[in-house]
Amino acid sequence: MKKLGYVLVVIGLIALLDACHIGGRHTVIVENANGKERRIEYRGHVFFTADSSGISRISPDGEVKYKNNDFEIIAESDYNGRITYQFNDGEKKKELDSDEKVSLAKAVRDMMKVGHSNN
Repeated sequence: MKKLGYVLVVIGLIALLDACHIGGRHTVIVENANGKERRIEYRGHVFFTADSSGISRISPDGEVKYKNNDFEIIAESDYNGRITYQFNDGEKKKELDSDEKVSLAKAVRDMMKVGHSNN
């Protein structure tokens, strides 16, 4: 019975650590200059396409948030690695239209310029 208690405590701790993203990679880059703000935040690993125009993969349950002044993109990966995108607090979607693809490409290039790399 005592062993079962220890097992349940360990399982509970693992669930808590996973739910809080503790132990995973979390990076935040913030720049404020001349009244402009840029914020890049990601959990897990984010990989860009070879042509630097999009996101090829995000580790399961990972995300990247990009904000440049009033423009914001959130890209999240579910447990199976499927990516959903959200632009400026709009609806979440898996497929992007041409304007959204252009906006994503600009954001990716900007993230790479300030130091994010495929790792």
